[in-house]
Amino acid sequence: MQKKGMWFYEDLPVVSSTNDAVVDLWQKVKTQCIVSAKEQTNGRGRLGRVWEAQAGNLFVSFAYEVLTQNIGHQVIISALAVFETIRFFAPFCDVKIKWPNDVFVEGKKISGILFEKGPENCWIMGVGVNVAQTPKVSNLLYEATSLADLNIKTSRSVVLEKLIEEFDKLQVKYKANGFSYIKGLWLDNCYLRGKKVVIKQNNTTTEGVLSDLDNNGSLILKTNEGLKTIFVGDLFKKDDK
Repeated sequence: MQKKGMWFYEDLPVVSSTNDAVVDLWQKVKTQCIVSAKEQTNGRGRLGRVWEAQAGNLFVSFAYEVLTQNIGHQVIISALAVFETIRFFAPFCDVKIKWPNDVFVEGKKISGILFEKGPENCWIMGVGVNVAQTPKVSNLLYEATSLADLNIKTSRSVVLEKLIEEFDKLQVKYKANGFSYIKGLWLDNCYLRGKKVVIKQNNTTTEGVLSDLDNNGSLILKTNEGLKTIFVGDLFKKDDK
């Protein structure tokens, strides 16, 4: 075990899931901590989906204390941290955040984030970033890409260092300026803001114009029936699905 700034940190050769492994570390240190792994055999994504884990990509989980009523704010902060990280490595690319916290480069998904409740007052933020390889799966919801596909050569450890830096900086700004500041940053870099979108939730769909975030980080759509607040779902461009 080592320290990265204010975080206890472990990098493991292989885990079933870094979200599970970081819970084990939390139980030992009882304070904020991070676990990454060279190989992840049973990663998971949002809504119970499998996260495809190729060698050389970044699989990492953060465990830290969060008031449950503020978890929506942390979801937005997590997206911004990954966004800033990707933009650092790909400064000349079109990098955007797709609600709630996927990051897209040139219209393709490069990262995903999963929040899960941990023990006591801790929450787990699992992050996957396609660094060295792009998933080759036929049933992906969104076309994928990687830093390698963008001709950007780096390593998962270097990307992680930048991610920790950006995440810590955003937490300082959040504490100093409140969620309205973070919300503004997110909206400035939002994928499809002002465009017609479709939200799929189980067997239902909602169509509207992507308008805003509420003060909890939920999505606000302008629909024919008025403004609607969306708490969870998959977002698509109107013509995609």
